[in-house]
Amino acid sequence: MLVTVSLLCFIISSCEVDDSGSADYNDNDKGGKKDKGSDTDTDTDTDTDADTDADTDTDGDSDSDDDGCAEQNKFVYAVDTDGSFYRFRPLEKQFELVGVLNCQAGGATPFSMAVDRDGTAWVLHSTSFSSCAGIYAVDTETAECTGKTPFQCGNNNFSLFGMGYATDGSDTSDETLYIGSTGGLGSGGRLGALDTDTWTANAIGSMPAGGPEFTGNALGELWGFFPQTNPPKIAQIDKSTGQELVTWPLNDLSSSANAWAFAFWGGDFYIFYKTTSNQSTNVWKVSNGTLQLHMQNTGKRIVGAGVSTCAPIDLE
Repeated sequence: MLVTVSLLCFIISSCEVDDSGSADYNDNDKGGKKDKGSDTDTDTDTDTDADTDADTDTDGDSDSDDDGCAEQNKFVYAVDTDGSFYRFRPLEKQFELVGVLNCQAGGATPFSMAVDRDGTAWVLHSTSFSSCAGIYAVDTETAECTGKTPFQCGNNNFSLFGMGYATDGSDTSDETLYIGSTGGLGSGGRLGALDTDTWTANAIGSMPAGGPEFTGNALGELWGFFPQTNPPKIAQIDKSTGQELVTWPLNDLSSSANAWAFAFWGGDFYIFYKTTSNQSTNVWKVSNGTLQLHMQNTGKRIVGAGVSTCAPIDLE
């Protein structure tokens, strides 16, 4: 997410569309509720940015485990305002460039992003005037934009929002795409679910705070990062009501963010955070409510992060 001149602004890059201007994403395999059968820089005080080229696959990313997930779908992905699309490796502290988005979104840029278990990133775009410009599909393996979805901005009063998948429970791989909007800086928010069969937004309930980014996991948990509260906080969200179940205040984070993103991986949370006084995005790690600086001055402006529910719950 991005905030510019006190206006909330979600930014994500443009994508290629077919000759009709829109790809067909009404197929059940791309549903919001899906039935699945099947860092080299270790010094957080330096300004060194660890980037690698993703052209060489050394991890067997095309392999699939018993959980039905390809290895490439277990990573965190992040997107910059300039369209650079990265695979983020938390342990190595690396941003691995996958490619640069080539979407045709009329000048709109990335705002928020969610990744499903099939390895598709759904990227919400906005214009420089903080207006929704639609959701585009991106292949996480190649960073290729494959089309614009039929989502209509403003559907059920959801226009700009954070987004993230969570499974429907700890005993299923079925998952739902959750979205969270705000009525303005510092105001309360609304929780909804985006049905990616029909691309309609369904309201669930109100949230105590707005402007969240969401992340989920295979335990069925939905978590939100709320940078507009004072202090900023992480909260587990009740998926049926929008209310907070667990709250972790982050007292060492400034509330003056102008770009942020959020992801769960391996039992920890990662916050991609830039304030008005930062040169570029810093990455913070949160373990059981404890905040620590993970990477400093990355040289990037990360506004969207996505991780599928294939991601590891822990590293044991």
